[in-house]
Amino acid sequence: MFSRSFTSLIASAMLLISGMTDAQNTSILDRLYAKMSDSCLEMSYSYDTRISGVHNQGSGLLRSQGLMWEMNGNGVTMYCDSKSVWIIDPTMKEAVIEPLQEEESSQWISNPAVMLSRMKDMFKVAESLESQDGKAVVFVLEPLNKGYIDYCNLEIFKSGNSIRRATIALSDGNLIKIEVSSMTLTPKVSDEEFLPRMEFDPSWIVTDLR
Repeated sequence: MFSRSFTSLIASAMLLISGMTDAQNTSILDRLYAKMSDSCLEMSYSYDTRISGVHNQGSGLLRSQGLMWEMNGNGVTMYCDSKSVWIIDPTMKEAVIEPLQEEESSQWISNPAVMLSRMKDMFKVAESLESQDGKAVVFVLEPLNKGYIDYCNLEIFKSGNSIRRATIALSDGNLIKIEVSSMTLTPKVSDEEFLPRMEFDPSWIVTDLR
């Protein structure tokens, strides 16, 4: 029969190993955050949402740099220069320009992939564990500011070079699932790259809410 001191020693060793594993896992996330902050992120993704009983699916391309981003998906192109957001439908020749309001949940919910480029500013690590197939690390993230998000499960390949997927649980019980099919980090580009590269002639309907 094991002595109490031996049992305590085993428990302490297990806690030490667990702590070392968490530290190693967190370093993977920190390295990715550092790379993203010094690069232009380009990502191809698909998403699945259930909001207020409505099921939506879609896919898109995201380019992000700091607070600036460009998204193309489902027939709509969006630009953000860190101050304003352009929502452009080329087929309908309609454009809406509105001020960026980061605290509004509707903007993150309608553009879930953008959240992936802002994880460091929005969440802290609560737990980390290995994925079922052993190829990635799953980080359970808690929001820094409690509000419309309960938690986010962020899965990163062990190489630390790219995001695999994310599941965002909203406080109302709804889920947003994002699958990343490709992700690259390239040298930073000029700020002008995150402004519309088209002219809105008189045939366009432009609504400017700034």
